[in-house]
Amino acid sequence: MAPTLPLLSSPASLPHSQACSPTPADSSMAFTTPPPFASSSSTSPRLLLSTTLFLSYLAALFTSIIIYRLFFHPLRHIPGPFLAKITKLTSLYAARNGQKHLEQAALFEKYGNFVRVAPNEVFMCSVEGIRKIHMRDSGCRKLNAGVYDVIHFEGEYNLDSIMTREEHAPRRKVWERAFSTKALAIHEPKTREVCHTWLAKVASFNGKPIDTSLFSLLIPFDHMGKVGFSHQFRSIEAGKEHRMLHLLESMFGKIGQMGELTWLLSIAQNLKLSKTAAEFDQLTMLMADRRAAAEDNNKGDILQHFLDDMRSEKPIAFTNKIILYSDAALVLTGATDTIGAVLAHLFYQLANHAHYQDLLHVQLQKAYGKTIPDEFTNQDLSKIPLLDALINETMRVDNPIASNGPRRTPPEGITVDGVHISGGVAVRVPAYALHRSEQFYAEPAQFRPERWLDDNKEYVKNAEAFIPFIVGPNNCVGKRMAMSVLRLVMAYTVYNYTWEKAPGEDGKRIRTESKDNLILKAGPFEAVFLPRCGSR
Repeated sequence: MAPTLPLLSSPASLPHSQACSPTPADSSMAFTTPPPFASSSSTSPRLLLSTTLFLSYLAALFTSIIIYRLFFHPLRHIPGPFLAKITKLTSLYAARNGQKHLEQAALFEKYGNFVRVAPNEVFMCSVEGIRKIHMRDSGCRKLNAGVYDVIHFEGEYNLDSIMTREEHAPRRKVWERAFSTKALAIHEPKTREVCHTWLAKVASFNGKPIDTSLFSLLIPFDHMGKVGFSHQFRSIEAGKEHRMLHLLESMFGKIGQMGELTWLLSIAQNLKLSKTAAEFDQLTMLMADRRAAAEDNNKGDILQHFLDDMRSEKPIAFTNKIILYSDAALVLTGATDTIGAVLAHLFYQLANHAHYQDLLHVQLQKAYGKTIPDEFTNQDLSKIPLLDALINETMRVDNPIASNGPRRTPPEGITVDGVHISGGVAVRVPAYALHRSEQFYAEPAQFRPERWLDDNKEYVKNAEAFIPFIVGPNNCVGKRMAMSVLRLVMAYTVYNYTWEKAPGEDGKRIRTESKDNLILKAGPFEAVFLPRCGSR
């Protein structure tokens, strides 16, 4: 019963005037309600009366809240599950097996394009909704649904969790330097090093099954070690998760299990009860401090840009070390799981549709060694439409950011597709459901890379409904680097190997055991890799 109190009687769920200004009746009730327990000298009848009055008050309070939310709330016209209109506790049920993205998609199929998923929250499947919620001229603002109270470093939010545009803009400016065209050119040789380490690991298996979902996490994790910190994690060579990656997966797993009730984790973290978070924070500090103490500060990695700003006479964003630690953690979390999810599903899809491996191999031969002898470059690979089509279709079918972050509507509310949503409401457009909607894609459940070739309007009805990196001022700052990593890893792998499902692998686990832990984590998928004739 303990969590029910803040869930049912939260002021955020009431109109602003009601939430902030108690009525005379409310004030009277607050001062005249007897305490739940009388003093030790009280007689049994007095204790019984006190308890009865207190419970009656609670019953009346909760009944009035339920009636309000069902019949008088500004969102009463939005359809949705009955219990979701009353309490956020339903989010726990939706998160019970870690597959919230599937639950959300099912809600749209049942209720239509607008679904009330909580007393004061609406999901929508709408292109106009994307514009009204996420674009720069939107009146909606970032909303902390509780997750950001968990993802912080001693009270300092990272680039992704900063709430205000005024604070986000200067921090974003520093990050953009780390992902500029010049910076990406410095990062790329490190990406190729990771690709060659991966190829060597594949060769060491000598045709034995490989859990591609596992290595799809290890590849970007090792990559961000090099590109972010000039550090060698060597998890690909070890063939298992590094301690930091294990902690990262554990933290996101706990967040995913709590649905929208992450305040419990926040309490545990603030009281230093979460050993996982504490250890991850300590390791992040150690990584950042080692990088800051390095004699050669001109390494060209991401941390260099943060340190340069922090050490400047007038820092524009990194004004203290806590901010450095907070964003250092994001360097790992922001790229590892997202790129890992796309890679995992790419390996899966190309095993299911092996003819695309051969088609891509033919096109890759023209790019191999074109700019650098015996190597691929991102610039050359970006000119191969099929490669980007395969990546885009994978991100459409299994988008790693399945739900997207919520926004709060402005006081005057917003109108989307003729539906008015009042002010102060949490709204979001879940990418997984959007990308699989028949409104925007023909045969949305099918893997068809052709839909992204030659402006194929037969399969893409509205390209604005494709938001793998979000849109607007909060879009993914590292999207160009992510595409570079995906292109290079796929190019080197397809050029040197073919792969297929391992014996006994039916391909079901990658989805049935997937987890929507803020970022979609693929379930296991084992494949057998065979070297191509004449390669390497």
